[in-house]
Amino acid sequence: MHGVLKVWLWISIVTAVAGAVLLYPIGPVSLNVLFILIKIGMVTGLVIFLRGNKDGFVIWCCFSAGAVLMTLFKWIGTGKMTPLFIIAIVADILMPTVAYFLKKSN
Repeated sequence: MHGVLKVWLWISIVTAVAGAVLLYPIGPVSLNVLFILIKIGMVTGLVIFLRGNKDGFVIWCCFSAGAVLMTLFKWIGTGKMTPLFIIAIVADILMPTVAYFLKKSN
């Protein structure tokens, strides 16, 4: 794994944790628990991928898709759009996409 990808994955870890802190709470307790589990899954997938196991990438992507859904739930629950919601959705899609292309170019 080359250096640029490693740096990107560390940035992705920081972004996932920051997103969890900024978006929490999502809504009812059950959604909050699910949101935390999804963020833990994202970071776990990232760490596995960072260690060189490409299965981590798949785990990360699946949990990132869940994070997008959770952000949409929060958006719907608040009844208004905020820039944070857009940034979170874009980050949850963009971070794995860029990692994919960095890995592919390796």
